[in-house]
Amino acid sequence: MKNLARRAAGFAAVLFTAVGAFCVAARLPEGVGQKAAAAAAGFILPAGNGDAFFYEEEEEDDGTVSSRAPASSVPPASSAAGVSPASSAPSSSGSAVSSPASSQAPNAKVLELNIGNSGTGVANFWVKNSTEKHGSIDFAKELKTAPALKAATSGAPQVLIYHTHTTESYDCVARSTDLTKTVCVVGDAIAAKLQSAGVGVVHDKTVHDYPAYDGSYDRSKVTMQQDLKKYPSIRVTLDIHRDAMHRTDGTMLKPVAVVNGKKAAQLMILAGCDDDGTLGFPNWQQNLRLALRLQQQLSSDWPGVARPLDFCARRYNEDLTTGSLLIEVGTDANTLSESQYTGELLGSSLARVLTALR
Repeated sequence: MKNLARRAAGFAAVLFTAVGAFCVAARLPEGVGQKAAAAAAGFILPAGNGDAFFYEEEEEDDGTVSSRAPASSVPPASSAAGVSPASSAPSSSGSAVSSPASSQAPNAKVLELNIGNSGTGVANFWVKNSTEKHGSIDFAKELKTAPALKAATSGAPQVLIYHTHTTESYDCVARSTDLTKTVCVVGDAIAAKLQSAGVGVVHDKTVHDYPAYDGSYDRSKVTMQQDLKKYPSIRVTLDIHRDAMHRTDGTMLKPVAVVNGKKAAQLMILAGCDDDGTLGFPNWQQNLRLALRLQQQLSSDWPGVARPLDFCARRYNEDLTTGSLLIEVGTDANTLSESQYTGELLGSSLARVLTALR
């Protein structure tokens, strides 16, 4: 009976994965049953117990497809930090969220792994292409084509860092309204490295996923538009998230790489495209070219830190500039310090890319 159940679960996982493959960043929200979704890692992990499939937290609707997150996935309280200079400390209002994920944290099973090569090999890195109509795109050619942006040499802000899901946190806690425990800390680390290299930064810590989780992308779009209007010198926007990967047996997956003897959370760059011309996203190739250059730089600077670049048929507000990227840093199983370290590595590599575009 147990084997039959496993086989049935495996069949269902395969079926749902095939149906949801276009939705690369799909995830499971807290408080929801284990609903099959496409794996952003792009591969099936060996489980060692016959259960080889894993699920992810469902990505909130970005305006490309409809997805709804239940109220149970939303933090109970929040205090938006608003626009903060990159050198300032993140807001520390609120407290850790008490949710199904966080209440189970003390007993959580965590599996460390390194998500390696899969997809299409390009130069010294890999790209996972989950689109339907751009399967034959020449990534090597796109890499050689310069992005449609020129980094400024003045001290004016060139990079906007923001967070559509501002309360995403680490250390086996799903979300927190204490922004010193969330992706905002990663944003601060990226900003500090950029600033030290002479790249002007605005780090906007506005909370977009509270009091409602659904609609976060609509709210972060408004924030982006306001910041782009206030700082017309901005050429690059980074929406910094963290991923979540949970196996069917409840094991939380923790992607790591070792850099200079220290653990770093693996990151994944998502570059969206308009697969069939219905998304109102005509300049997606410009974002892709920047993503490819950043992926190449990361792979040269810190081998193993970057998971395969995710080229997907989604928008994620990347239509607002020709230098917009969404980057997932770690998962909820990674520690805050591992993810903060990755932010430093990412900031250093991005500074090199932008300096070369001057």
